[in-house]
Amino acid sequence: MPTLITDLRFALRVLRRQPGFAATAILVLALGIGANVAIFSVVNTLLLKPLPGVGGDGQILGLYSKSTKKADDYRAFSYPNYVDLRGGVRTFTGVAAHTVAFAGVADGGMTRRTFVEMVSSNYFDVLGTTLARGRAFTADEEPPGRPALVTVVSHGYWQRQGADPQFIGKTATISGRPFTVVGVAPPGFSGTATGLAPEFWVPLSATELVENDFIRDDASGARGSRDRHEFLLVGRLKPGVTREAANRELAGLATRLAEAYPSANRDHTIIASPLSRLGISTNPSDDGAFVSLSAVLMGMSAVVLLVACLNLANMLLARGTARRKEIAVRLALGAGRMAIVRQLLTEGLLLSMAGGAVGLAVGDWATVLLMRSIAPLMPMPFDLDVGLDWRMTVAALAFAVIATVAFALGPALKATRPGVIEEIKEQAGEDRTRRARLFGARNLLLAGQMALSLALLVAGALFLRGALAAADATPGFAADRGLLIETDPSLAGYSPTESASAHRRLVARLRGVAGVEAVSMASMVPFGPLSESVRVESAAAPEQAAPAKDSSLRVSAQHTSIGSDYFRALNLPVVRGREFTTEEAEGTEARRITIIDEPTARKLFPKPGDNPVGQFVRVGSGENGQAKELLEVVGVVPGVRSDLFERAPSPHLYVPFTARSRAWMHYHVRTAAGAPADGVMLERLRREIRAVDPRFPVISTRTLQDFMQKSVFLWLFRSGARIFTAFGLAALVLALVGIYGVNAYMVLRRTREIGIRMALGAAPRDITRLILREAIIVTAAGVAVGLALAIAIGNLLGSMLYDVTAFDPLALITAPTLLVGSALLASYIPARRATRVAMATALRRD
Repeated sequence: MPTLITDLRFALRVLRRQPGFAATAILVLALGIGANVAIFSVVNTLLLKPLPGVGGDGQILGLYSKSTKKADDYRAFSYPNYVDLRGGVRTFTGVAAHTVAFAGVADGGMTRRTFVEMVSSNYFDVLGTTLARGRAFTADEEPPGRPALVTVVSHGYWQRQGADPQFIGKTATISGRPFTVVGVAPPGFSGTATGLAPEFWVPLSATELVENDFIRDDASGARGSRDRHEFLLVGRLKPGVTREAANRELAGLATRLAEAYPSANRDHTIIASPLSRLGISTNPSDDGAFVSLSAVLMGMSAVVLLVACLNLANMLLARGTARRKEIAVRLALGAGRMAIVRQLLTEGLLLSMAGGAVGLAVGDWATVLLMRSIAPLMPMPFDLDVGLDWRMTVAALAFAVIATVAFALGPALKATRPGVIEEIKEQAGEDRTRRARLFGARNLLLAGQMALSLALLVAGALFLRGALAAADATPGFAADRGLLIETDPSLAGYSPTESASAHRRLVARLRGVAGVEAVSMASMVPFGPLSESVRVESAAAPEQAAPAKDSSLRVSAQHTSIGSDYFRALNLPVVRGREFTTEEAEGTEARRITIIDEPTARKLFPKPGDNPVGQFVRVGSGENGQAKELLEVVGVVPGVRSDLFERAPSPHLYVPFTARSRAWMHYHVRTAAGAPADGVMLERLRREIRAVDPRFPVISTRTLQDFMQKSVFLWLFRSGARIFTAFGLAALVLALVGIYGVNAYMVLRRTREIGIRMALGAAPRDITRLILREAIIVTAAGVAVGLALAIAIGNLLGSMLYDVTAFDPLALITAPTLLVGSALLASYIPARRATRVAMATALRRD
């Protein structure tokens, strides 16, 4: 311990005498460590950190109903199957059921969309959650068919309502119905998923009262029947029981359920698997994409740290050259080599600890900034606690220790190598002829920095190019003069019949607003976060009920319920046939008609001269996987892209709103030429809606362009561009600091040599050329290696890029040009300074 304290004191004195070097080293390390802390913080929060309020004994598992016929095919559980499973397992202390939905909550006279989770009575017990206040649900409040209007509210909701100690027993209006508050969840509790933040938990019995109709239609069968698969299950293993033992018991139970109820349970088994951390899903492997992305991001941030370490190693090599005589004298006087290495490593450790502390603050700030940019884009409440915790602190410490070994050990061993007498005899202040080795340690480190920097710069340029291309992408129609109003009357407790009636009244009212050219409604929006697909088959005539035998006459199409004037509101021409009339789309009688797009028409009616108008198609899946609903095609429209990932328009099928009414709808409004500004028109439309029905929930109003520009998918591309560009620029700055610092130091060490050359007649341009020649060769080597790495990274990231390849010429030209230009400038400044040293001063330099 005394030796360590002595080394620390000596290291502090040495670094205090060189504040410029110490500050540069700390900032360089802070940048490298901060990038790693920021990425690790996100990964830690989403994948590693225990779920707040959930018992962290590692015994919580998800239970999944898996098809035995199709790989990776899962479904939810029915309530009767859940009850049988809960009572039949012996390897679990408890099994709970839950599902999620959007709901509306009354907030200041308005209805706000929020996230509600419907849970079994034992849900909180199974998760090991102790409520902050009140109680959980009772067994009598659970069974479907007897809705219990009680709720447990989130800790955040309770605080926003004033944190009233007497809050238990008060009423919260959810989807237009009064629910009595019986409990308050603990701080940060979000159930089984990270980031998805329910404000309310209600009993399973209240599912039908609060669920959004989009989710309601995903399940089939009567409420509470074995054919209605709508619940997810989570269980807690008994102490000492393995997952393998649980899976054996679950497989036997699934067999017994299939034998007892074959129509509902055949061809399915039950497995236990770790929960998906990032969503509410029937598939246990839904985290795979994020795990892969996390690995890529951690790899990129590790490269930044490596560049920082190479930079510091170069600085310490140069600094070690300056301290050769000091170290040689100490060795000559009997100091042990390992003692000096230990003291030099202590100096490096002090630098890395200081850099780690600053990097921890930088990483925490960057993480909070990233999370704030995500939240406004999510279609549901999103809450992540990304604050500092012990894992981030340990990670920063680990990065600092790794950095110490990476940048300090090599220079320390080099500075203490044998050759004491030669070092003492060496002319003071002169850099020895070892510099003639073009690719010595210093130049290899510089070339490595530039190669890694170039690889990250190219990756950033590829993502930037992809983000720019994605921002210019269109679904297939112009978004100008388009306004979008998102609505959902079910959030205010409207029944399906009341919702359909309200939509009809409002669309008719908005069509009469001054400045409006066309108004319609649709259940889905191109480039939106959600989509719905259905299988479509061609059919010759109504009397021929058999489905098409030719699989080429079958297609999976995006399914959208629309009103009349929909294509006029989007400024899309009808290629053949006609649009739906007002009576067909918004009347009271459902018509069995449809409009298809050109991709669907080409697939279902491929013969030359075929006219799809007047033909018939079958839509949906029957008991034997056959299409069941027969619709007549009345029109054909151009194809549109559903999302950014589609390279070409996908098949679409449109049905009248009356035939498939939804509560969750989007109003498309096309303004007339010369109409007031978009903001004025949106406020005018909001006033009209409030005049017709003050309770009608309007979720959002914006321009169609704004909707597309703020899509989650576009945010992903832009964030990828920002992150990789930031990594690349950080690595470039670090590399340039290293290039400039090393060249400036070497020019200083060669001042006497430069003076002699100038005395012998060398011109300033000769000196500049001498200094730049080495920099050019090192830069060229770094660029060559960096381009190879960049192409490899581009191929690795190919699936994450939008409309860009790893061999994008603009990225492969721009990034190297930026690197070479910056590197030459960083080398030219010290070279130019060397030519301005007075000859007499240079010759007198010791």
